[in-house]
Parts: sequence; C-alpha cells; structure tokens
Amino acid sequence: MNRTLIALTLSLLAAQADAGQFDQLHQIEVQQQQVEAAQQAAYQRQWEEQQAKAQARDEANRRARAAAQARAAEQAAAERKAVAQENNRLRTRAEQQEDEDRALDIEERKLKLQAMKAKADRANDYIDAELRSSAAQTDVVQSKADATRNVSSGTKALLEDTGKADVNRSNKLFGN
Repeated sequence: MNRTLIALTLSLLAAQADAGQFDQLHQIEVQQQQVEAAQQAAYQRQWEEQQAKAQARDEANRRARAAAQARAAEQAAAERKAVAQENNRLRTRAEQQEDEDRALDIEERKLKLQAMKAKADRANDYIDAELRSSAAQTDVVQSKADATRNVSSGTKALLEDTGKADVNRSNKLFGN
C-alpha cells in the first residue's frame, strides 16, 4: 500500500507536473492560435483593405468613365448645337440671299416696266409730234394753196380788169 500510495502520489505529482506542462503547452498552443488568429485577422484586414481599395479604384474608374462619357456627351451635344446653329445661319443666309435676289428681280421688273412705259409715252409723244408736224405741213400746204388761189384769183381779177380796161380803151378809141 505504501507503494501504491507512493505510486499514486507520484502519479498525481506526475499528473500535476504533466498538467503543468500540459497547461504550458496549452498556453503555448493558445498563444500560437492567438498569433495565428492575429495574423489571419491582419491578413483578413489587409485583404479587406485591398478589396476596399480595389472597389474604390473601380468606383473611381467608373466615375471617371461616367464623367468622360458625360463630357463626351456634352461635347457631342455642343458640336451638334454648333452644327445646327451653323446650318441655321447658312439657311438664314441662303434665305436672305434668296430674298435679296427676289427683291432685285422685282426691282428689275419694275425698272423694265417703267422703261416700257417711258418708251410708250415717248412713242405717244413722237406720234403726237408727228401729228402736229403733219398738221403743220397740212396747214402750210393749205396756206400755200390759199395763197396760190388768192394769187390766182387776184391775177384773174387783174387780167379780167385789164381785159375790161383794154376793151374800154379800145371802145373809146374806136368810138363805140
């Protein structure tokens, strides 16, 4: 029994010593687990930070692409607006040119019409002048005819009177 007791005591002491060693081993193992957990947590944080940075980079790239697309859309809209304004300006300019051409055509037609009226008026004036000239020539011819008639009448009367005077003189001479 002694021996049993001793063996039991020794085994208890050994168990306690082993328990102390086991506690130390357990503590070492817990420390290693804590270190590993800390390392894994650090790795996890690092990985999460990298993921967050990647997401931030992706988000920044997405925003940059969206901003670039917005700028491109604005630039395209501005270019379309500029082209539309230029087309409108050219159309307006062409319409103004057409209006000016129409106005010039109308003015030219008016001037031609005035020239034709003036020519017609002058033609009427020429006709009137020719009629007056013709009337004047008719008057001259009439006057000459009247003068010739008057001269003829006067000459006739003179000749008749001269004939009567000769007849009277010869009657006096011959005694009739």
